[in-house]
Amino acid sequence: MRRLSAAALLIPLCLAAAAAGAAGDLDRAIGAALFKRAWVPAPSSTRANDGLGPLHNARSCLACHGGMARQPVRLDEAGVVLGENLVLRLSDREGRPDPVYGVQLQTSGLPGVPGEGRAVRSGSGYAARDLAYGPIAPTTRVGARLAPALSGLGLLEQVPESAILAIADEQGRSPDGIRGRPNWLSAPDGSRRLGRFGLKASLPTLAEQVEAAFELDLGMSTPGRNRPAGDCTPAQPACLAAPTGAEYGKPEIAAELVDLLTHFLAARPAPEAKAADPAGSALFEAIGCAMCHRPSLPSARGAVSAYTDLLLHDLGPELDGGATEPGVAPTEWRTAPLWGISGTIAGGAGLLHDGRARTVADAVAHHGGEAASARARFRALSPLDRERLLAFVSSL
Repeated sequence: MRRLSAAALLIPLCLAAAAAGAAGDLDRAIGAALFKRAWVPAPSSTRANDGLGPLHNARSCLACHGGMARQPVRLDEAGVVLGENLVLRLSDREGRPDPVYGVQLQTSGLPGVPGEGRAVRSGSGYAARDLAYGPIAPTTRVGARLAPALSGLGLLEQVPESAILAIADEQGRSPDGIRGRPNWLSAPDGSRRLGRFGLKASLPTLAEQVEAAFELDLGMSTPGRNRPAGDCTPAQPACLAAPTGAEYGKPEIAAELVDLLTHFLAARPAPEAKAADPAGSALFEAIGCAMCHRPSLPSARGAVSAYTDLLLHDLGPELDGGATEPGVAPTEWRTAPLWGISGTIAGGAGLLHDGRARTVADAVAHHGGEAASARARFRALSPLDRERLLAFVSSL
């Protein structure tokens, strides 16, 4: 049977976008259709439509990022995670993946390739259970990751590298011990690039974040991550031997599809800015929160009011995330943007990397390390000022 190309796939995507009433830029409309597309296992009649798995967590981007907003974790009676918006990352303290299960626990598999296990609520966190390929390595640490909201990502990419580095230089002179650092990543040509996406600032561009999601969440290869078996390891021979959508060394997801999906995500607007309480904003700055959660960053498209510095900070053992990335300590995190936090709270999704904090006050309580001084000043506020500050942050 003749298999259609990636270019041929764009025709039904265009028709689907038009049928849904999509308006404006055609590339974004096609990207929106790709975001919703449920991918299928290989082989299928359309080459650019298949390649799901062999191991995967979801069949579509939408499954993890419903409504583009952060979603609450759903559990069954036994505490097993339902849905696809929370995953378990696996690594040792140095960021090396588990030798059997790889970088991420994939809970689903194709016929003949068992899913790796299940994520289960355990105490105040999450653990891997019902492992299909034996125990994880003794040195492997498990870290839960809740899918983030997808608003304003294109604006974060527009912030000049020089502005981020200037903030790091300023923080290096802070008497509070705040020492934000850039995460420098090696490029194939040996140059260095600044990481700014992901919880560990481990990806330099939005396109590379898209490619990472295809590989780890969907088990599909892209030009930058051309591994048809995705996160499979040598300890999983059935996974490595399963059919894939790759042909003649070409990835399952062509560069043009990565570009279209990236274009769609980059065009997602930032969360709508609300009228801020000046007194709450002043308290936010006075106790030191604004040193890392910068209210505004510059860009060629104007101010980016994301409340982040895009730098890594060590937040101490209170925020040890278990698994990590190479070159980043388990207690180091890229400063989380606070824009849109009001929607996260309203939706009940929880804050921090795994949703463990139900309120802003809970999140502050977990901030140690470089944030310890700001946390102490928060606790020293009068009850009235503390509530005013919390109301300000909760309104962003």
